[in-house]
Amino acid sequence: NKINFAFASAEPNNPQRRAQGTATTITNLEFAVLDSATVSETKLHIIAAKVSESVNITAIDGVVNILPLHTALHQNYPNPFNPETWIPYQLAGAADVTVEIYSVTGNLIKSINLGRKAAGAYMTKERAICWDGRNDVGEKVANGVYFYTLRAGEFRATRRMIIVK
Repeated sequence: NKINFAFASAEPNNPQRRAQGTATTITNLEFAVLDSATVSETKLHIIAAKVSESVNITAIDGVVNILPLHTALHQNYPNPFNPETWIPYQLAGAADVTVEIYSVTGNLIKSINLGRKAAGAYMTKERAICWDGRNDVGEKVANGVYFYTLRAGEFRATRRMIIVK
């Protein structure tokens, strides 16, 4: 029997952080194969799952939900970038989500309104916010430092990114 797992992170697995004891454990899973399993129906029972200190794992009617305990804005990837970047984030609860991108002088460059989003982790390129390096009128922005702010309900956080052409 074979079980495949795939994990992705906005932060690469860093051997130096592991050596310093500051690396983050992504996932620990413990399994038990039930004695009642038959050839036609193999059951895998998860007895413990620890994804990180920042998520809540629940199972309702056999459906496992992994939800963040805290809303957070993560570093964009790639950074520096050209021509586009994605901005991962996580929501502890459903919220109206907006990302605003500002120039280093504080001028609003782009506003991306995502509307109402469910609680969850928006960490992959397909789920995260994608920015194509253009302003609100569709013009490519200049090289340089920009700031992006996530607004989700009462939550606000800002990070820095760099576009290089």
